[in-house]
This record gives sequence, C-alpha cells and structure tokens, in this order.
Amino acid sequence: MRNLGLAFAFFLTMAAGCSATEKSLCDKDRQCRGGNDADFNACVQSLVYEGKIAADYGCSDAYASLITCVDTTSICDTILTVKYLKNSCSAQIDALNTCEKAASVRGDSHFLTEMASQGQQ
Repeated sequence: MRNLGLAFAFFLTMAAGCSATEKSLCDKDRQCRGGNDADFNACVQSLVYEGKIAADYGCSDAYASLITCVDTTSICDTILTVKYLKNSCSAQIDALNTCEKAASVRGDSHFLTEMASQGQQ
C-alpha cells in the first residue's frame, strides 16, 4: 500500500507530462520540509510514477481524485521535530487502493513496485 503523504523522494529527474497538481503538491512539500531543486524533481517524478501505476490498473480517476485532495487539503504539521504534509484524504487513498486491488489478481502489487523493492535488497 502506498502512502503519498510519506513517499516523495525516490527518483532523480522530472518527467515530461506531469500535471500542475503534482508540481503544486511538491512545491508545498518543499515549503514545508525544505529541500532543493533535486528534491522537488524527485518528488514530481515519484508522483508521476504513482500515476503510471494507477493508470496501468485503470485507476487514473481515483489517482487524480487523490492527488487533487492531497494538494488542496495538505497543511504543514510537525511531530516532535519532523515536518510533514498532513491531509484529510484517507477516503481517496482507500478508493485508489480498492480500485487497484479490484483490477488485479495480485492485489495492489505492481511490477514497478516489485522491481523497486528487489533493487533495494
């Protein structure tokens, strides 16, 4: 299961075709937690990657709803000394996960996420 609130920095460059929503959300993340252009680009690439997975499952609408919710409801919050973007999008996260699980006999496991986890071992 993916958690967009925590996973923003996995890839190196920004992909063509990303929407203004991904850029807006990553800008909010940078304003909240700090960072540089490389962090921003990695954030955007991560969201593009997540969108590709959703599209592969036929869940682009659920992903778009989630990313829009996260962009419009996120606020910067702090737990202890760690800053993060807090949002109220659990229903949209559940809808995306349900869509992906329904679209695959493998649940929400996707070949891209499997390749990433194998590369980290």
